[in-house]
This record gives sequence, structure tokens and C-alpha cells, in this order.
Amino acid sequence: MYPITMAILLFCFLGFFSYTAYNRISLLLAAKGRDNRFDHLFQRFTGTIEYAGGQIRLLLREPLWGLMHAFIFWGFLVVAIRTITLFGIAFSPNFNLPFMNGVFGNIYALSKDIFQVLVTVGVIVLLIRRIFIKPKRLTLSWEANLILIAIAILMITDFLMEGAQIAVREGVHSFWTPVGVWFAAIFSSIKLSSKSLNSIFTINYFIHTIGILIFLNYLPYGKHFHIITAIPNVFFRKLTPYGALSKMDLEDEKATTFGVEKINEFNWKQFLDLYTCTECGRCEDQCPAYATDKPLSPKKFAIALRDYLYKNSKNIVAKMVFPLPLVGRVREGKELNVGKDQHKEEGIGGDLLALVPKIIDPEILWSCTTCRACEVACPIFIEYVDKIVDMRRNLVLMKGEISQQAQTALKNIETNSNPWGIGFSTRGDWAKDLGVALLSENKDVEYLYFVGCAGSFDERAKKVSRAFVHLLKQANISFGILGAEEKCTGDSARRIGNEYLFQMLAKENIETFNRYGIKKIITTCPHCYNTIKNEYPQFGGHYDVIHHTELLSKLVKQGKIKAGDSLKGKTITYHDSCYLGRYNKIYNQPREIINSIDGIEFKEINLSHDTGRCCGAGGGRMWMEENIGTRINHKRLEDITTSTDAEIIATACPFCLTMLSDAVKDKSLEGVKTCDVAELLE
Repeated sequence: MYPITMAILLFCFLGFFSYTAYNRISLLLAAKGRDNRFDHLFQRFTGTIEYAGGQIRLLLREPLWGLMHAFIFWGFLVVAIRTITLFGIAFSPNFNLPFMNGVFGNIYALSKDIFQVLVTVGVIVLLIRRIFIKPKRLTLSWEANLILIAIAILMITDFLMEGAQIAVREGVHSFWTPVGVWFAAIFSSIKLSSKSLNSIFTINYFIHTIGILIFLNYLPYGKHFHIITAIPNVFFRKLTPYGALSKMDLEDEKATTFGVEKINEFNWKQFLDLYTCTECGRCEDQCPAYATDKPLSPKKFAIALRDYLYKNSKNIVAKMVFPLPLVGRVREGKELNVGKDQHKEEGIGGDLLALVPKIIDPEILWSCTTCRACEVACPIFIEYVDKIVDMRRNLVLMKGEISQQAQTALKNIETNSNPWGIGFSTRGDWAKDLGVALLSENKDVEYLYFVGCAGSFDERAKKVSRAFVHLLKQANISFGILGAEEKCTGDSARRIGNEYLFQMLAKENIETFNRYGIKKIITTCPHCYNTIKNEYPQFGGHYDVIHHTELLSKLVKQGKIKAGDSLKGKTITYHDSCYLGRYNKIYNQPREIINSIDGIEFKEINLSHDTGRCCGAGGGRMWMEENIGTRINHKRLEDITTSTDAEIIATACPFCLTMLSDAVKDKSLEGVKTCDVAELLE
């Protein structure tokens, strides 16, 4: 039909796209950090089908808008075969893919029509949403509206082509192309000639095919690059252990810096994350810091890094050991606008700006509670916490830039192995009158009860430790504690950014565990649980780690623990700990324990399970004052009191217990109590 014209179009547009893709791939390869995301290939493949193909995260959280997005995504997958065919007929009028003949071809034709209609419906609904409803979390822009309109044009031009073909051929394949038949009927009713119908086909053919080529080349230059990168980003998502931060090689003699100071020090997957952000704002909606007027918006954080990455792409690639030749030169003295700051690139190989504070304000990093609510909300698995902690590591280890409160907590951990700074020799004093075995006296026990710093030193958390011990004794469980030999796991130290202190503590604890031949560990703290279970294996510490809610739920089911009826008539709710829930998928066991108590009424908080709001203590925030915006624990208490009339707020984390207890006191809610599930069960 049009072989020369199409050959020229394909050469020009695909050539330019190849150049752009080459540069984007070169930028990924130029990242300094390395990250192996080629493990567990079967799990990655099946997860990609579920999350990318099935659009599960969108459909579960926002059924209507998720369905509209799914219509567009699924429609493009189906229409892809038609797109290949359209380009093929430019060179051969009867071109068809080999498997598209006969019955299968007819079924595909019907499916294509159905999905193109669904795509059109999805586009219209989403345009109405953007133009009239205007959700606050969305980045509203002409670009997004233009893309949606472009998609609608692609669908309509295909309908017009199909209708013109059917009208010329007088109804061929009419049963299998209902939309085309409808358009053909319109053309027939106005008695268009074959010449006019052929003109309609030709005009719409070139609008459609050129539109696809323009669309393809535009994608890498806007937020809709995610249409290309989303599926790879889902494939390379972080797998188990989800709760583990990356291990730093502190003994690397070649290392000149630790953590991330400059943009090129992120790894390739972190660059891919930045490519893939859709600016949908779902992360922002879930962020407890953003909800309480802190400067952190995960969306804006990613956009700021992405914009700076793109503006310095040539300079970054030029720093590669083996620079790639197709990436052009950087013009000397080129001015770049980055937020409110301006700087000049130093040319090829010039220095990059330190990200903090020029691109990212340090308060943005310190506002993060590492709750990962943003990551669970993201439909394309962008990872924020690792980037934030990597940047904190550089501030702490290389520059010593840290708040006085956090510095005090780290100093206390370093000298007395707990953030309170209480003498380490008193670590086991809370259990002196309980007859609890010390492993130094008797190591022939089934479980080590790793009490943690809060359970050993915080007066409120000590009551939880004692209640849990009573329950273990009631169930005749063989257990012991380390007492003064136990050290802080290092959770807060690692998330604040002091990787050196964390690794020192981890190695010392692992040495102690191994000396006593420990195999099974129980914790009452989700932070200790996550660290020992998911991060200690990085240093050779492999143990069967159990959270106390897991064990108690099992013992209740076995009938070894029976709750009384002293809470009969009470209304109880449960607050999900981030490090127990989102990090480790423990949602049901605490609820099973509560519901085993006779005569109580359990009420769920609106924001619960993986949408539960953080208490504000994670990521080392437990040891830092909130000086900006409202308090996160107050916001969480508001969630609870506005969605339930619970008299008792149950938790399964000492940090959450402290934060919610403080919020209840601050708000003078005399009729509300806070308890750990172990206390309720006791």
C-alpha cells in the first residue's frame, strides 16, 4: 500500500526512539550502586502477571478508577496485535500474522472491538475525573489530558478504518466486528462512495500509525514513561525479605564515601524507580508525614530526584568507566534550573551537586518514619525508604549531620546498648521476681525470649514483658532470656543512618546467639522481630524468629492458654504496627487473640491492615521530637476515635504502645485505655 512512506516513517521515528532508549539504558548502567534483582525469576514472573497484568493493587484499593486504568492497560495489550498488523499492511495489503486466520482470528477481532470500547470508556471517565473531580493527590497537567485524548483518537481512528473496510467489502466479518459494522452502517446510510471510503481509511490509517509513533517517542520525556518501564519495575520489585535494608560493605578499601551523596550513587533499580513514577500521588495519600504537614511527600521526593537525574544524565554517563559513544557532549557552562537553585554543570566529567540540601531538604529525609505505606500503596512498586535511608547514611556517617536527640540515642546505644542510656547491667532486672531462666545459668531451653530495649527498660513496656512471661509459664513453654548479655538489635541505629553501629550490634548479638546454640527466638517488639528475622541473615545469623502474637495465637488455638471474661462487654480495636503488618504480613494473629477473649466486641479501624497509619515512631523517629506540623500519633488516635468507639486500643508493639498512650494522655481521653494484646490475654 504505502511501503516507501511507511519505511521512511519507521526509520525516522524508530531511529529516534532507539537513540532515546539507548540514552536511558546508558543512564541505568551509569549508576554506581549495584543491586541483584535477577533472583527468584519464577516468583518475579508470576508476580508481574498478578500485579502488572492483573492490576491488583489498583483494583483492590480503588475499584472504579482502578478498573478504568485496567481497561486501558488490557486494551493496549489486546490492540498490540492489531497495531503490528496495521504497520504490516503498509508493505503488503493482505498482511496478517500467521495465527490470526480462521476461528482464532475472528475471536480476536471481536475481543479487539470489545476492549477498544472499554479503553474509550476508561479514557472518558478518567478525563472527567481529571477535569472536573480533580483529586488533590493527582498531579493535574495538560500532558496527562493530552495523552488520554491521544489514546481516544487512536481508538476512534481504528473504528473508522474498520468501518470503512467493512463498508467497502459489504459486511465481511460483520459478526465479529460489531463496532466496525456500526460505523459501516453510518457510512452506508449517507451513501459514501468506495473512493470516499478508501480516503477515510487512508486518512485515519496515517493519523493512527503516525500517532502511535509520535506517542512512542514522547513517552520517555514525560511521566508516561511508566507505560514502558512499569512492567520491568514490577518484575524487578523487592522480594523477601521485604523488611531488610541493604547491607553496606564497611570494609571496602576502595570506597571513598558511604551512603548516597550524589545522584549517580543510587543503584540502577533506584534509577528505574525514578523513571517509572506516574505522579499519581497514592504514596502521598498514605504518607503519615505528609498527612501531618511535614515536608515529606514521597511523590515530590521522587519527582525532584528524577528531574535532577534527567538534567544531569549526560554528565552522569560521562563518568562511566567505559562511556557510551552515542550520548552527546555536555555544553560547557550549561545552566540548569533545579527547584529554586541554579548551578552550572562542569562539563563532561564535572562534579555533581550533593543532593542534600540543594535538591532534597534534610527535613524531608528526617520526616520519614520508614513505615513503607507509600510503597505498599504504589501500584508499580517504587521503593522510597531505601533511598531515604541511603541518603541518611551519608549525612550521618560522612558528615555527622544529625539532630541532637538522635545523636543522644545513638550515643546511649553505643555505650549502654539501649537508647535510654540506662546501665546495661540492669537489663534483666524486670524479671528478677518471675523465676525466668538466664541462658548463662541454663541454656537447655526451647526458646530465647529476646526482650528488647523497650521491654527491658521502659516502665510501660516492662508490664508487657511480665504479662507475656506469665502466659508462657501458663502454657508450660520452655524459655530463657539473656539478661545483661542482650544488646539492642540496632534497628533504630540502622534506620537513622548509623550503619556502622548497627553492624557492630548485629555481630555481637549473633555471636551471643551462636555461643548458646540458639535456634528459636521470640520477640514482643516488631522492630526486633524484623531486624533479627530479616536483617541478621546478612551477617550469617539464621534463626527461627517468632513474634509473640504468632506464638500466643497458636497457644490459644491449642487450648494451652484460655482467656477469662474480665473484659466482658468491652469494645476493643487493634492498631497495626508497620513493622509487624506491612513489613512482615502479620495481621490475623493479633486479631485472633483479641477475638478469643470472651464477651468483647471487636471493631476495626477504617485505616487498618496495609492501609493502617503509622504511629510515628519508626525509622528512629521514636527518639526525635516532632517540631513540624501536627503529631503523627495524634493523627493516628484521631483515625481510631473517629472510626470506632473502642474503650481499649490494643497494640502488639512497644513503640506503638508508647505513642498511642502518649496521644491518649495528650488528648485527655480518660475513658480510653491502651494495652498490648499479651496484657489483654493475661
